[in-house]
Amino acid sequence: MNVINQGITTQKSDESLLGRAEYAVHEWNGFVTGSFLYELGSGQEQKNEYTYIQVPAGQGYYTWIDYNNDGIPQLNEFEIAIYQDQKTWIRVFTPTNQYVKANYLQFNYSVSLNPSAIIKSTVKNNFLKFINRFSTASALQINKKDIASNGTIEFNPFSKKLVDTTLISLTSFLSNTVYFNRKSVKWGIDITHRLNTTKALLNYGFESNKNRNLTMKGRWNLNRSVTTSFSNTYGLNQLINPSFANRNYNIKQVAVEPSVSYVYKSNFRASLIYTYDKKQNSIGFLEKAINNEIAAEVRYNVLSNGTLNGRFSFNNINFNAGMGGSANSTAGYILLNGLLPGKNYLWNIELTKRIIGNIEVDLQYEGRKPGKAPTVHTGRASVRAIF
Repeated sequence: MNVINQGITTQKSDESLLGRAEYAVHEWNGFVTGSFLYELGSGQEQKNEYTYIQVPAGQGYYTWIDYNNDGIPQLNEFEIAIYQDQKTWIRVFTPTNQYVKANYLQFNYSVSLNPSAIIKSTVKNNFLKFINRFSTASALQINKKDIASNGTIEFNPFSKKLVDTTLISLTSFLSNTVYFNRKSVKWGIDITHRLNTTKALLNYGFESNKNRNLTMKGRWNLNRSVTTSFSNTYGLNQLINPSFANRNYNIKQVAVEPSVSYVYKSNFRASLIYTYDKKQNSIGFLEKAINNEIAAEVRYNVLSNGTLNGRFSFNNINFNAGMGGSANSTAGYILLNGLLPGKNYLWNIELTKRIIGNIEVDLQYEGRKPGKAPTVHTGRASVRAIF
């Protein structure tokens, strides 16, 4: 863009580039399938400020925790709610009149490899039989905006780290899964690595979050009625907010979850689950939480047009506040999953019933007894029309 008469506008001459490319692949009878997208451009990025507005319970997304006990909601006192009765606030973004010149870049891909598409199941070679049991799936999504300095254009979606000060906003999701014996009804194993990163430019500065986990899952069906499963997870949950230091955390997690289920025809399923979950904050006050959870789940299909689900869990949480920390903090809320140190009880019942034609009724009840706090009861009802 070339501005000829500078006297009638404050807009400066500028150069920009827009581009988009897509590609889909399906080769070798489905051995390789996937799609790719690459898009770039430049423009003006508007800074945002936000406020929180209270809404009826269950209709929001955030919960307010009065960390300093002053009775006044402040920006650094809101967390993403875990339970329905806590979802009483929403975040509202308000555009400002401040702009920065920015480049934007989007890059997506999804690829699946399925050796069984080219290796016949009747093959006699043992090595090929072994390879035939594997399959993989990988997906990546990146949406990035950064400050355009000296008219430069950003081409590389992987060029900048989350802490780079020239990065305005970033939303990325990476998932890689390897399956072994996936098609078997008897047993199977899969390993999944996931990484979520976000960064946003707000009126008071930046806030970034990283969530990574590596999970191994195994299943073994002893017979038609009894099935077992096992999962092991290593995770990292990180929040960086230079403006509100009390919100920062870097939590490492190790979780183990074995379960056994009993299935009767297609009408009834009952499961018993044990979870060992250890989390520790590696910065700040070095808080630590160990949760031992025992849960029972029941699912019953009612006359083929309704479903009854129930769950009861007991969580015994040992919380160590570290060197001056507290359960009443951002890190404490994440470590405790919104519960309290000590014995916690949670239960819920849900009934879904189709009554007339395509009209479906959903009734839900949830209860929670966190530590020594009072019991919380929540009930919801909804009617849906299915077309």
